Amino acid sequence: MLSKGISLTRRLPTKPTVISACVGLFWMSLLLAAFNVGASAPTLQVGDIPPDAFGKSSTGDVIHLKDYRGRIVVISFWATWCGPCRKELPILVNLQKRATKEKLVVLSVNWRQGYVEFLQIRKIFKNLSTDITLISDEHGRAGDAYGVKAIPHMVIVGRDGKIAAIHVGYSEEDVPVLVEEINSTWSKTSAQVSSGN
Repeated sequence: MLSKGISLTRRLPTKPTVISACVGLFWMSLLLAAFNVGASAPTLQVGDIPPDAFGKSSTGDVIHLKDYRGRIVVISFWATWCGPCRKELPILVNLQKRATKEKLVVLSVNWRQGYVEFLQIRKIFKNLSTDITLISDEHGRAGDAYGVKAIPHMVIVGRDGKIAAIHVGYSEEDVPVLVEEINSTWSKTSAQVSSGN
């Protein structure tokens, strides 16, 4: 039994000024949020010095890009649900094996996947016996620093520490071309490093 004074048909105030103010505040907050997202996303270009820190690798090492100066660094943002990313991975594993870590470092950044998935991926990497550096980017911080909005997303950094190429949304047919580009980046930046540029 309901006590007196409680109404089941009570309505919210419907004055136009209250509703208009609420709707106006809602739209303003959406616009500010969109502006802040757009303003914080970096636009990296060829020739830029890329962000340095990635966090920790699957082995617990803190990864800094500056530690690989003098080598080609391939940064591949990927996830298990991305078909082209899965096709690219064995090619990058083979490339890392053939080039050795003295010439090339592949940073395989698992983008916006949970830690449970990351642990499963880490097991696969151990079974592959690869020198690829696996990094978890569960919250997308490294991806945000690199302006990643879609995957696959690859950044190739030359021996001089500058971005040599950026590729976004490529297919598995493009991967051999990317490998050629990585090889030519070695040649180009080797000449630049030798000449002191």
